[in-house]
This record gives sequence, C-alpha cells and structure tokens, in this order.
Amino acid sequence: MAAEQLNPPDLKTILIEIDGEIGTLTLNRPETFNAMSPDLIEDMVEAFAWLADQAPLRGLIITGSGAAFCAGGDLNWFKAGMEDDSVDIKASVRRGAEMLHQAIVDLQRIPYPVIAALNGPTAGAGFSLALACDIRICSENAFLACAYGRIGVSPDGGMTYFLPRVVGPSKAIEILLNDPNLTPADALEAGLVSEVVAPDELMDRAMEKAEKLATKSPYYQKMAKKLVHQSLDNSITEQLQLERHGIADGMGTADAMNAVAAFLSGGKAEFKGE
Repeated sequence: MAAEQLNPPDLKTILIEIDGEIGTLTLNRPETFNAMSPDLIEDMVEAFAWLADQAPLRGLIITGSGAAFCAGGDLNWFKAGMEDDSVDIKASVRRGAEMLHQAIVDLQRIPYPVIAALNGPTAGAGFSLALACDIRICSENAFLACAYGRIGVSPDGGMTYFLPRVVGPSKAIEILLNDPNLTPADALEAGLVSEVVAPDELMDRAMEKAEKLATKSPYYQKMAKKLVHQSLDNSITEQLQLERHGIADGMGTADAMNAVAAFLSGGKAEFKGE
C-alpha cells in the first residue's frame, strides 16, 4: 500500500478518521443538520472513491456530527436557485443528483462492511445514504423519513432502488406515499435498521460491530457483497456462474489455504487479506 493511500483526502464538509483497520466518516455540517449542499456532495464523491479504491480498511462507520445523521438535500441551496433568475434550477439539481449518484455507486463498491450509525434525524437523501450502507444501527434519538413528498419532488440518492429491496415493493410504496416520521421502533419492525441503542452507546456499538466483522476474510466479505448486489438483476443461471468463479478464485488465496489447514487441525483461522 503506497504511503499516500494511507492518508484520507482533506475535505471541507466530511471528516474521515482511521482507528486501526476501521474508518469513521462523519458528515460535518452540523449547523444545517448535515444537509447535502454542493460542497458536501462533492466531498462525498471524493471520499467514497478513496474508500472504495485506496483506503487500507476492513470496516467503515458512517455517521453525522451534531444532532442529525443527515437531513437530506439543502433546502437553502434549492431556494436560492429558485429565486435567482440567472440560475437554471433544474440543471443545477440535475447536476447535483448526478454527483450524488456517483457517490452512491462508489459507496456500493466499497469491498468491506459499511455500517450507518444513525445518530439523529435521517431524511430524504440522508435516508437514501443510510439505505445504501450494509448495516444500519439506530439511536433512540433518531427518526427516518422519506420527506421528498413534503416539498413535492421525486426521490433520489437510490431511495427507490434500495427501499423496495429492504422492505419489499408494496411496503416501500406505502412508506413513500404516507411519508411518516418512522420512529426507531418503526424502523426496527420494518427491517430498516438491525438494532436500536441508547444515544451514548451508538458509536461504541457500531465500532464493536465493525471490529467483529473485520476479523472475517476480506475476500469473502467483498464477494458476499458483490454477489448479493448482482443477484438482484441476474437470472439464476447468471448468478450461479458468478458463484462458480467466485468460490474457485477464493480457493486460490493464501487466506483460504491457511483457513482450511486451521479448520482441519482444530485451530482458528486468521484472515490477512492475502
């Protein structure tokens, strides 16, 4: 790993901290409840590309600074564009959504587990961001909301892709149309989050989960994520071919060789990503 790859990018609205093999990405616009401004979206593009391609990590936690996880798109950005005749608001938002969606694509490419630690309100594109993560842990102080209907616009950030895959199409439409503020209990019941914890336990629990997952085989985790994502669009024949090649390639890794030997000798495998 080249030295420059070990250092996260220097960003204006996002903090990236590394503790051993676990990274924490914090959306850092607390005065706006971490609303997605053009600056924040640009930083997300750079951050997720680095995390997918260069970061020397085996786990990532995404959270927000202050009282919220992310309130969604920055309404002040939208309002300013709507009131300024020199701004083509449709073109501006179209470009912003394009950049946001590139960030989401790169987030999905991250080969290790990504845990969303929902510390507070999680709405609009913030909800989409949370859904794009692998695992969601929710503070008792949080709520989740689609929110797009409240300003009469269409969802973005992958909302209509991820939500039906998490809760099913019918339930997704019900949530989108009714657009409630989902309490932590509601979110847990719907399967939107895996657990709810006290606010002061959230980051410790997320780190505990990330560190446990980091002990598993990096090849296994990368392939498990990749295969599940691809399965949603593949036929059974296509998917079985991917599984066939995946397990064969995995058998050629040093980690697999050492793990098989450890299992047969009654030992415990240690996975080094080799």
